[in-house]
Amino acid sequence: MNKLTKGAIAAGAAGVLLLGGLGTLAFWSDSSVINGGAVTTGTLALGEPECGPDWVYAVGNAGAGETAALIVPGDTISKVCTFTITATGDNLEAGLVVPPEVTFTTTPDAPSLEATATASYTTGGLPTGATITSANNGETVTATIQVAFPFGDAASVNLNDTQGILATLNDITVSLTQTES
Repeated sequence: MNKLTKGAIAAGAAGVLLLGGLGTLAFWSDSSVINGGAVTTGTLALGEPECGPDWVYAVGNAGAGETAALIVPGDTISKVCTFTITATGDNLEAGLVVPPEVTFTTTPDAPSLEATATASYTTGGLPTGATITSANNGETVTATIQVAFPFGDAASVNLNDTQGILATLNDITVSLTQTES
């Protein structure tokens, strides 16, 4: 082989090596890590009710505040229950959801018993329907339940079939529900 052929082969090999080396160029780069940290959620809860042990005669009745034992037509009795609010969260807003009426069942069935059961609520001094926020954390909801056993007349209500009846209030569900802020 002559020198010229050897030189051409060497130059070609060098060109191939140079072309193959183009993919091995290095670019500078760097990275950094951001610490994820911790995020804590708020809370929304309504504590277990604390109620007086007995029904008492309501204000305006004979014996107001005394324990009711055997009610008669014309009596109104009441019970007060309180619930503690737990409300934490930067942008928390909630509403108190209360039943519009209170119902009861009787034993034995008393078709002419026209007693009515109602409840009224206050939230930490706020009226029912007020928005609850984390500022209300630790405040109480007060539920005042009243049962009125009205007088009637012989033709329409509270006939003699209402004597010796056991009236049991059905469960009353009071709840807090988050609202969009």
